[in-house]
Amino acid sequence: MGRSASRGAGAAAAVEEEPQTQIRYSAKSLASQRRRLGLSAAALAKLIGVSALSVYKWESGNTRPRQKQIEAIAALRHMGRREAQRRLDEGS
Repeated sequence: MGRSASRGAGAAAAVEEEPQTQIRYSAKSLASQRRRLGLSAAALAKLIGVSALSVYKWESGNTRPRQKQIEAIAALRHMGRREAQRRLDEGS
């Protein structure tokens, strides 16, 4: 019994050490960020690495991006118009 109890405690400790950062996502905020950056849905999709159709669906609220994509969207919050345009130009 002591053996399984120690394993459980170790697992709980490992979970507590991981950072618990939750990124908020909303369709309205994505559309707002896109407008703030002056980008089309296709240009935003290129920055994130998805299709333009995905961006349209996310903004309409029909679907929700995966966690990895939400992290990419969150990175846009710290980006300005010039930086976004520079990254698009580099990608071309």
